[in-house]
Amino acid sequence: MRRLFVIAATAALFASCNQNAATDKKDAMAPAAGADSVQYPYKPLYSSAFSIGDAANAKIVLDIWKAYEENHLSDTKAWWADSVTMEFADGFKLHTSRDSLIVGGNADRAQYTSVIDSVQAWIPLHSTDKKEDWVGVWATEYTQTTKGKKDTSDIHEIWQLKNGKVVYMAQYKGKRKM
Repeated sequence: MRRLFVIAATAALFASCNQNAATDKKDAMAPAAGADSVQYPYKPLYSSAFSIGDAANAKIVLDIWKAYEENHLSDTKAWWADSVTMEFADGFKLHTSRDSLIVGGNADRAQYTSVIDSVQAWIPLHSTDKKEDWVGVWATEYTQTTKGKKDTSDIHEIWQLKNGKVVYMAQYKGKRKM
């Protein structure tokens, strides 16, 4: 499950500004009333207009994380949309039904005797121009496979929710040497 969710502009998830999404360089250079007056060297591919989102969305995502960690992913059915897209750090992408996702997530989790997540931070975000809800999560995950192999990974995931249900997740991962 830790292999879930990607957006082209991750940096946008860190921003909680209300910059005007200008369509040309001239408009990008001239701040709109009440807009961010900083002149950035890039135009976001997705958005840079974010506000703090609904904490209930972060709770859903963290409950899914905890269910995966504790090998209870089947208990999360209510938090998934009928159709879900996931992009994992290893390049694997899938678009599948909620039921198939849970079956696959359970199969993935079954290869571990232990999963321990140390979550450093999370943030619920709302894209004010796109009117979409996201949750960013940063964590370190410690795993041990059924064959005894231990691994530690730094993970960043972004989750998109619609109407309180997960529809998308992208995952970024860095391996640590033990």
